[in-house]
Amino acid sequence: MVNLQTMGFEVLTEKTKNEFQKLWEEYSKKIERKLKNVESIKIHLKEHNHGGKTKFSIHAVVNYSGKSIKAEAVDWDLKRTFHKVFNKIENEIEHIFHVSEQNKRAT
Repeated sequence: MVNLQTMGFEVLTEKTKNEFQKLWEEYSKKIERKLKNVESIKIHLKEHNHGGKTKFSIHAVVNYSGKSIKAEAVDWDLKRTFHKVFNKIENEIEHIFHVSEQNKRAT
């Protein structure tokens, strides 16, 4: 299992923490499958409230083999923001390693 480090999650409600946990279980499996030697993932959640609606920004860093992949996302909807940042991580892994091409059969 990947070592997860979170910052800023103390502002979340119990329901929101449970929703994140479900998303984390789904995406951490995908990330581990694509990137075999993941050491840790750091997720920093920031809440921006400027007199009205709350905006969320998430910064994530995936450490593997002495290297790192960084991604960030900003949105009004927290769940959507988590999806965005995890998808950016997956896309970056795909970009670096061309994972989908490695799994294709030679014709």
